[in-house]
Amino acid sequence: METIKKTLATVCAILFVVAAVIALFLFNFDRRAFAAETYQKAFAREDFYNKLPSVMADAMTSTNTGQSQGPIVMRGMNTQAWEAFFRSMLSQETLKVMGDDVLSSTFAYLNMQTDSVHLSLIPLKASMVSDTGVQAVFALLKTQADCTLEQIVQMTFDLLTKSEMQFCKPPTEFYPLLTPVIQGQMQFVALAIPDQFTLISAPPENDPREKLQTSRMVMRLSPILPFAFLLMITILAVNSLKSWLNWWGVPFLINGVLATLMGLIGAPVFGAIFQRILVNRMSAYLPTILLDYTNDLASAMIRALLTPVYWQGQVIALIGLVMVVGSNFIKRNKKFAD
Repeated sequence: METIKKTLATVCAILFVVAAVIALFLFNFDRRAFAAETYQKAFAREDFYNKLPSVMADAMTSTNTGQSQGPIVMRGMNTQAWEAFFRSMLSQETLKVMGDDVLSSTFAYLNMQTDSVHLSLIPLKASMVSDTGVQAVFALLKTQADCTLEQIVQMTFDLLTKSEMQFCKPPTEFYPLLTPVIQGQMQFVALAIPDQFTLISAPPENDPREKLQTSRMVMRLSPILPFAFLLMITILAVNSLKSWLNWWGVPFLINGVLATLMGLIGAPVFGAIFQRILVNRMSAYLPTILLDYTNDLASAMIRALLTPVYWQGQVIALIGLVMVVGSNFIKRNKKFAD
């Protein structure tokens, strides 16, 4: 009977090691992979924030605001012109604030705290109504070809009628006349532009995030299984302090060593796994702007996951080592007493 119990306890110890390593990764993945802070440092090293002007340019050319309600000197601008305008108006610091807001909004959406992912346009609106906005318009016009005489005549007429103007580089003498027009138009556009632009929203039915939440619940509960195996080991084999230290210490030591090794050398394996997940599974959850950065997302996930697993593995290995050494110490003390 004792042999059977020890055999079952050994099987449970092996299963504990396997389940505990998996639980370490799943539990840390749930904690770190769904927090915006995990990706902000990674994206700061890439050109993620510099892509925002392109997104806003697409929004302006696809809505009535940019095509019919924009400043009269800018109506009819194409996507490239709008992108250049936004880049000249928004500083890198402002773009980072807006990009971090996109990340925060995305993970609030994934965590089902909101029903949409949005890009805040409030910093853009603030710049538009300031002198920066007017100077950005002039900077944009200076990149165009010089206005012909016919275009200057037409521009004068357009200024009087407030209709769509020629998109060209006007003479310097026209700048004082254009400045109040641009200021008024920029203020009007700032009022017309919404405070935020929706990048993705939850469907009314069959929300894919529900499956994601189910998966995350499994991740959170994953530590229960290895603890269940520990309980089975205790019931089957533990009958003294020494046996408890041995039966718990050895699996703890092996689990900690494996977790530490995976934390050190697991980046290529997990990188490939995360990239596949992002490409094949996350397209229903993430806005397009983030899907273009699957490599960066995967790299950030790896760093966020493997770093805590590495340190936690060392702590678990140390606990196991102390328990095993403690068991031998009890044995030597017993022999000394005898």
